[in-house]
This record gives sequence, structure tokens and C-alpha cells, in this order.
Amino acid sequence: MNISQRKAEAAANHKANLSASIKRRMEVARSNNDTSLLNILEQEMRQLGLN
Repeated sequence: MNISQRKAEAAANHKANLSASIKRRMEVARSNNDTSLLNILEQEMRQLGLN
């Protein structure tokens, strides 16, 4: 595997980790009926292109 493939794989892993983290936080926000936090997290997902 060359450097550019490793960078692409690392970027994909990073994006997947960010998505999973935000989704976990969204579930907690939903369970706490925290619509303000949920809206912020949804906006973050859109800004990062994770939706």
C-alpha cells in the first residue's frame, strides 16, 4: 500500500469515527429530549458532509 492509499484510508477511517461519535451524541441528545443539542449535532453532520 502506497502513501496516498494510506492517507485515503486514514481519511475514510477518520470520517467514519467522526460520524459514529456524532451519532452516539445524537442518540444521547434524543434520549434527553435536548432538541437544541440535537439541532447543533445535525448541523455539524451536514457541515462535515457526514449525512
